[in-house]
This record gives sequence, C-alpha cells and structure tokens, in this order.
Amino acid sequence: MIRSSRSGFTIIEVIVAIAIFMFGITALLGLFHVGGNFEQQARINAELAPAIEPLIADMQRSAFSYNYKTNTYTLNTFVDQVVPMAPAYKYELWVEPSDGNPNYRRAQLRFYKKSPERVLSRVSFVLPRYVPISIQLQQQ
Repeated sequence: MIRSSRSGFTIIEVIVAIAIFMFGITALLGLFHVGGNFEQQARINAELAPAIEPLIADMQRSAFSYNYKTNTYTLNTFVDQVVPMAPAYKYELWVEPSDGNPNYRRAQLRFYKKSPERVLSRVSFVLPRYVPISIQLQQQ
C-alpha cells in the first residue's frame, strides 16, 4: 500500500481562516471610527470648557427680565449667540419648567457651529427665576 504524502490546507480551511481574519479586521476598523468620535468630542469639550462656567453664571443673572410694575418675570431668549471664549461656536438656551418648585427651571445650553439642529455638546443646569437687585434698579 502506497501512501500519498500530500500535506496542506483544504479549501474549506482557507475560507474559514479568511472569514475569521476579515471579521477581526472589520472589528478593528469599527474601533477606529469609535475612537475618532471620542477624539472629536474630547476636542469640542476642551475648546468649550473655559467658557462654560462663566456662561452659566451669566445665564443665571440675565435669563429673566423683571417688570416692576406688574411684578412679573419674563424669560429672555438666547438663540444663535456666539460663545464668548470660543467664537467658533454658538449656543442657544433651552428652558423647561421644573417639576417641584416654580422658582427654578431646568435649563440646557446647546452648543453648535453652523446649525442648531446639529448639536455638538450640551450642558444642563438649574436656572433660578430671579433677577439681581442691581439689574432691577437699572430697569426702574
């Protein structure tokens, strides 16, 4: 009996190896995409970080107007405003009523570059319904 000494891979083994290799490459390419998104979001947050705290403080001071004759507060609108320390970005203020206390609102600053529909970053905070005395006196 003569034995053939042919050694090697069958076509099925080669196809399975290629499929496993392609699956691995596809997963790695997906990680590059996710990593790129994380990098872009980190860059945006780093550019906006110095401006956020002063902007929130300004919103808490100037979001409401006070009419001393009728003793009412009016919410001012902030749309397409340029971010002071990051002029490449614009913001808009979204305000929703709070569930418990009518003197506080849930507010959100939404940052974008070109279109408000394409929000790049958001910051939520509590917005008190009050106007500083100095501003009330200026309005009288």
